Amino acid sequence: MSRKNWLIIVLLLIGIGSIVAVEGFIKPRAQEQAIQYEAEQDDPLTHDIRKSLEFASTYMGDASNLINLNASLPMRDIGRTFQLYPEQLTAELRFQARAGDLQEEKLKQLLVYNSTANFVMIDNLQKLILTFEDQVFTIRRDEVESWYGSKVSLASLRDAATWEKEVQSRLGDSNYVSEYVGNLVKREFL
Repeated sequence: MSRKNWLIIVLLLIGIGSIVAVEGFIKPRAQEQAIQYEAEQDDPLTHDIRKSLEFASTYMGDASNLINLNASLPMRDIGRTFQLYPEQLTAELRFQARAGDLQEEKLKQLLVYNSTANFVMIDNLQKLILTFEDQVFTIRRDEVESWYGSKVSLASLRDAATWEKEVQSRLGDSNYVSEYVGNLVKREFL
């Protein structure tokens, strides 16, 4: 066999080996990682806030921005509608689920995470109302600002590293989460 034929055979084997590696190992692994990443986005302990940062806005009346922000946060898999009250600088998210059906600790973490994210990303949002079929949660911006104190402004939380340190890493502390919800979240039963 000539040298040219051997070269063609070697290149063919390399090509077949490459296709097997890509289709059999690389693509399935990438697909598994993508599925895991998406699952992590539903949990405030593992959510990647960087995707949500692109929805930062100075004005809460930008409905599409507010919708996309909340679609990027945990609880995004729960159906919801929105009602904006621009005169009161208030946004209401109406979830098509019962808060009582969620695990209590997870619900509290979601209230801390999502309310803080909404106030951090929407500069003039003053009040956030999260309405479930059985409960209503109301959170005010001034109280959230006081909660984080003078050391950490809400604007500084737009930095992913600061967010992780000051918000996300504290969600594992059930006392911290319970104090936030107990002091800042007004809860009404329907």
